[in-house]
Amino acid sequence: MSDNWVGKSISITCLDPGGVFQGTISTVSPEAITIIRAFRNGVPVPKPDTEVTIASANIVNLELIPATPSSNLATHAISKPTPIKHPNFPAASVQEIGSLARIPIPNISRHVFGKASPSSTGGASSIMNNGKFYPTKQFENGSGARNASKPMDIVAPMKNGNGSYKNERKKSRRQYNSKNETFGTPVDDPMMDEDFDFEKNLALFDKQAIWDEIDATQKPDLLRQTVPMQRRKYRHDENVITSEPAQLRQIEVDYNSSRDYVTAEGLIVPSIPLIVRNRVQTAAEALGLTWERQCDILARGTTEVALQLLGGGRRLVPNNSHQWPTIVVICEEPYNDKRSEIGICTGRQLATQGLKVVAHVREFTHLSRSSRELDLFNATGSAYTNNVKDLPTGVDLIILSVRSAILTPILLKWISESRASVLAIDPPVHGISQVQIKCSILPILPLDDINRHTCGKLYLCNLGIPDKFFREAGIKYKSPFGHKFVIPIHLVD
Repeated sequence: MSDNWVGKSISITCLDPGGVFQGTISTVSPEAITIIRAFRNGVPVPKPDTEVTIASANIVNLELIPATPSSNLATHAISKPTPIKHPNFPAASVQEIGSLARIPIPNISRHVFGKASPSSTGGASSIMNNGKFYPTKQFENGSGARNASKPMDIVAPMKNGNGSYKNERKKSRRQYNSKNETFGTPVDDPMMDEDFDFEKNLALFDKQAIWDEIDATQKPDLLRQTVPMQRRKYRHDENVITSEPAQLRQIEVDYNSSRDYVTAEGLIVPSIPLIVRNRVQTAAEALGLTWERQCDILARGTTEVALQLLGGGRRLVPNNSHQWPTIVVICEEPYNDKRSEIGICTGRQLATQGLKVVAHVREFTHLSRSSRELDLFNATGSAYTNNVKDLPTGVDLIILSVRSAILTPILLKWISESRASVLAIDPPVHGISQVQIKCSILPILPLDDINRHTCGKLYLCNLGIPDKFFREAGIKYKSPFGHKFVIPIHLVD
C-alpha cells in the first residue's frame, strides 16, 4: 500500500521547531517517511538531491499536494511568480487529481503510521507552482473539477498615460523580488552556516581568457587585421626596463681575494685576510684613532642593527611601553678582551636608548689591562652577572661578542631555550658552534673564508678610517657606504 504514495507531492507539519516540509515522497514506512526535492517553511534545502527523513513521532499533520491545471476564471491581472532554480515537482493528471480528491487523508496516516491525522478532505491544502506554495480550495462534493485561484500581485492603482498598469506591475514585481531575495532568507537557513571560499572561486576565473574573448568578438576579422592593437599604457614607475644593478669595483687589493661581496647598489667589496685588517687598525691607532674610539663607532653600528631587529619605529614607541624589549649581551672578560668591550659598549648605548639590557660576563681570572666600559655600563643602571641562572626569560635579542667559537654547555642551553634572535659582533669566520646566528656585523672589510651560513646575514660598519691607512696596507679603497654607516653585503655567486 505504501508504494502507491511514492512520487506524490506531500506537505508535512512537524512538531516545533521542525516547521512544515514539502516534497515528493521517496519511501514510506510505518516508522518514517522520506521525501526528496524538499522545501522547509517554503525555502528549498541547500542541495536538491538531499533526502529528508521524518519520523512518524514528529509528524503532526500531513496533506497531499495535488497539481491543478491553469484556470481561466481569474478576472484580475495575474503575474506569474518568479520561479526558483530548483527541479519542479511532477505534475499529476486530471484523473489523478480527481482520484486523490476522493481519497480521505486520514486513510494515509492510518495505513502508514497507524493513527489518524487531524486533517480532512474539507480542510485547506496547498499546491506548489514553480517551486512556490499557494493556497487552494478543496474540491466541492468530491468531484474532479476544482476551481483554484492563482496568486495575484496587489499593486497600487497607478497607471501610465495610455491607461495601462503593465509597466507599474513589472516595476513593483522587480522591487518585490529584489527585496525578497535580500531579506527573505530565514535566520535558521543551513546555507548561512557555510563559508564561501573566495580564493577557490577566484582561482577558477581566468580573466585574461575573458578579455581575449571580448576582444575577439568586438571587431570583424578584417578589421582586427587592419587596425593595430592598442599599446598598453604604463605608469611612470612601470615604464622602465628592469635590470640587475651594475657591479662596480671601487675597492681593489694587491693580492687574490678569496671572495667578493656586493652591496645593494652593486658595489664590489672584496674580502681581506685578518692580518691585513689588523694592519689597517694598528696604523689608525698610531695616528690617534685609538681602539676606544673604534670600539665606540662599531658599537654604534651594532646598536643601529639591533634596533632594526627589535622592530625600530614600529615597536619602540611610548605606546608600546607594556611590551618593551629585553636584550642580553654575552661576552667574555671585559678587562682582558677587546671584543668583549665592544659588547659592553653596545649594551651601554642600548641602555641609553631606554631599553632593558642585561650583560653576562665571564668571571675574572686576572686583570691584564685597564678598562672603564663595565663601569660605564653600570652607570646606566643596567646589571651584569656571572651566573647563567640569573639571566632573564622572555628575551627579545641576544648579542654575542666573543672570540671563542665554543660556548659553555649551560650557556648554549639557555640560548637554545630563549629562542631569541642572535646578533654576533665580528664572529669567528666559521661561526659559533651550536648557535644559529641571524646576522653579524663586521668592521672595515669582510674576512676571507667567512661562512655566510653559520654567520647569518652580513653587515659592514664604517669605522671612519682614512684611505691613507688602506693604501699603506695594499688596498685601493673608496668608501662603499654612501649615505649610511652600516650597509648589508651579499656574497657574489
